[in-house]
Amino acid sequence: MRKLYSIGLVALCFGALTIGSTAQESNTTANGDRKEFSKVGVSSGTFLNIPVGARAVGIGSGFAGIADDPSALYWNSAGITQIPGASAAYSYSSMFAGMTHNFAGAIFPVGASYKAGISAISYGSDDIEVTTMFQQDGTGEKYKARDLALGLSFAGQLTDQFSFGVTGKFISLALAQESASGVAFDVGTLYKPGILGMRLGFAVQNLSAPLKFTGNGLVRTGGVDETTGSQNSDQQLEALESSLPLTFRAGLSSNLMEGDENNSLLVNTEFSTASDRNEFVSLGAEYVWNNLLAARAGYQFGSTDGFGISGGVGVKYETGSFYGQLDYAIRPHKTLGLVNLITASVRFQ
Repeated sequence: MRKLYSIGLVALCFGALTIGSTAQESNTTANGDRKEFSKVGVSSGTFLNIPVGARAVGIGSGFAGIADDPSALYWNSAGITQIPGASAAYSYSSMFAGMTHNFAGAIFPVGASYKAGISAISYGSDDIEVTTMFQQDGTGEKYKARDLALGLSFAGQLTDQFSFGVTGKFISLALAQESASGVAFDVGTLYKPGILGMRLGFAVQNLSAPLKFTGNGLVRTGGVDETTGSQNSDQQLEALESSLPLTFRAGLSSNLMEGDENNSLLVNTEFSTASDRNEFVSLGAEYVWNNLLAARAGYQFGSTDGFGISGGVGVKYETGSFYGQLDYAIRPHKTLGLVNLITASVRFQ
């Protein structure tokens, strides 16, 4: 009876979030355009919205309510308290137009109930040719785009059911000769009701002051005065301030096969909204056989960034105090093609 009640509770929660997503999707005009004002482009540092970890991406890019591997340093730092011993992970993704996205993180214990972690996220390009209206084949000069986030996290298990996490991040944004930098903070919580392996996670990300770009590219060289023939002084242009994408996540997950030694079926949903994009809901599932092989599938409802369905596979290896995992995910874009992710992680107890 308790199990039936638990399944019903999970279904009710998942359904409520899905209905919210459907209502959002219905808020469109006859030709399919959204009625509300688009928030795309109102923030800088949008690389912080790119999901991290092949496992999380495979189940629909929602992980705040699971957060039980090193990618929790990105999704919800409260979850690193669930990881026994010390662990580390590296994730690589090849994006569009030669852009790459990388994540690296490490977690280690600092007490019986506390964990700390360090992380780095980079997003950028190789050399790009400088072109002008009159030199469309290139001027011979090159530039790069490179964004970086370095994080330091601390999390504590306050009770058997509740944990918290805080992350401080240094953010650096660079494009050609212009750059901006600042500090941001993430705060997260994770709660386990004790029913059917349920976890409820909340995270607020990228709390920061506005950033402003500076650099030599914002200097306009003074020309020659046609009247006097003298050289005019250079002009320093001032860029407008912009904020990082303030993000809120609410995730719910449950293991529907809790207690089964050979099988695991993890289902997950997450509601996400940010200051520079519309709200969406992700749904996903992960099936693990014999704690060895994993298959994943997910979908984003209401997403306006061109992504919808996703999937992936994983393989685990465990012996003694060593644990290793290799995960792969695929994320098709509606117009730009496929995004592939691969993540390798290790753990030592």
